[in-house]
Amino acid sequence: MRAVGAGCKVAVVQFLKPQESSEVKAAKSIPNLSIYGKSRPYDARLDQRESAELREDSRRDFGIASVLIASSDYDMVVLDEMNIVLEYGFVTCEEMLDVLRDRPDHTEVVLTGRYAPNWLIEAADLVTEMKEIKHPANGGVQARKGIEF
Repeated sequence: MRAVGAGCKVAVVQFLKPQESSEVKAAKSIPNLSIYGKSRPYDARLDQRESAELREDSRRDFGIASVLIASSDYDMVVLDEMNIVLEYGFVTCEEMLDVLRDRPDHTEVVLTGRYAPNWLIEAADLVTEMKEIKHPANGGVQARKGIEF
């Protein structure tokens, strides 16, 4: 939001999230902000690294992200939940580093999600850690519209 407010053109590629989340609906009304990606629902309480469908979705969305980053059309490209995709091995270290290395100089790339690998932390210019202390999903509460999606 800060980059859009500063007049930058921003693309967000969402991984592991359904296409019609509340943030996607809101983004449609914001100039200079585009959201991409379409995935099957992901359950953060489960280890889904064996899911062929999530792997396929992630590979497709990584292809979209790679094109957006290389295009020079965006000042910032956010890869939402990319760290989980990397943790699950849906995209390799080499593939991710190649995309980051080959990006245009003016394009900022932001990766979000849990489990940032050490190689990514070492390669990054800025690393911020958010730590979950308590989450309703851990008590069996389903994701709530407007809060988790």
